[in-house]
Amino acid sequence: MKWVIEAQIAQAASGSVDDQAGDLQLGVVAPWLGWGPYLWADGSNPTPDGLAWQPTDFEADGTHPGPSGETKVGAALLSFFKTSPVTASWFLR
Repeated sequence: MKWVIEAQIAQAASGSVDDQAGDLQLGVVAPWLGWGPYLWADGSNPTPDGLAWQPTDFEADGTHPGPSGETKVGAALLSFFKTSPVTASWFLR
């Protein structure tokens, strides 16, 4: 996903089409692509916005969010869509 977003940014700036990503011209061929909320945190050390992950936020595999982790991810996504200048205009309709 990262390289597709970079290719779209580069095409918007220069007009050149990435050989691998193809034509990503906004509004004509491809939709706008972007990031969502920043979900990384150093375990239980909170980020400046207060996000912290506890072992109990994960399933037994230590990778996938468990119920409390799903709640944190859902809250972050909801906040992002409500406040991002790119998404709020259509999300809050």
